[in-house]
Amino acid sequence: MTDHTDSPAPQRLLLATDLCTRCDRPLDRAKQLAAEWQASLTIVMVRDGPGTPEEVSSWLDGSDPVHAFEQAARNEVAAEFAGTGVAATLQVVRGDVTDGIVQAATALTDPVVIIGASRDGGFQQLFLGSTATRLAQELAQPLLVVRQRTRGSYARILVANDFGDAARRALDSAIALFPGRLITLMHVLEVSPAGPPAAYAGAMHQAQLDSEGFLDRCALPDDARARIDIVIGHGDVPDAIAGYVAAAATELVVLGVHPISALARVFTGSYSDELLRRLPCDTLLVRAASGSA
Repeated sequence: MTDHTDSPAPQRLLLATDLCTRCDRPLDRAKQLAAEWQASLTIVMVRDGPGTPEEVSSWLDGSDPVHAFEQAARNEVAAEFAGTGVAATLQVVRGDVTDGIVQAATALTDPVVIIGASRDGGFQQLFLGSTATRLAQELAQPLLVVRQRTRGSYARILVANDFGDAARRALDSAIALFPGRLITLMHVLEVSPAGPPAAYAGAMHQAQLDSEGFLDRCALPDDARARIDIVIGHGDVPDAIAGYVAAAATELVVLGVHPISALARVFTGSYSDELLRRLPCDTLLVRAASGSA
């Protein structure tokens, strides 16, 4: 069980980006979190081939445009972080986007990994394709997908609760990464209020009891437990959570990800995948330990 009373802030952040305009949102969030946590920031740029007409021409001529590209990128990073107090370094690697991010994260000690969309096809899939799903399964570290503009620290945080180990780790992570924040713990009943009123009321009451029992098993310190608000929704899980997030102006949703095999991912979707596509806010994906329920 996580010791919530003495959990240090993350010391390292890893931002996967290509530094284009559409990556400004994850870049700004990385800056904010690095300052909040007093963490170092590693920026990784994964290139799976020549990206500009000039690079294509150089590649066809047999020359190597990598040095010039890296120097320009390093100059941009240096200018971006000048005077911010954030220690930022740049890594440029070649190969598959997902493999490059996983390898860069593995080389660091427990970073929080940050991604966002960009104009490049590979990075665009980080939001709406198989890349984010694969990263969430393969990364041992938390994965933050940024959509919103940064307007300060995360204040309104929701943790999705299915009473399993993945949800418990998601709650542990939310408490450890964002101490002192109010957290909504939301469970969704896949039932309709249009049924018998007594049965619906009984199911809602039982879900409340189950949520409280879940918190008891998490063995949280009193101050953390006091900042958690239990919410019970109903209906389709992605619909209910996305609807609540929009109505409550939630800034961050923390989702526990159940480890599943690559073959199983081909044939079965998950609420995490669907929510990642539909949530309007930032999303933190936290993978449960392999073999957990």
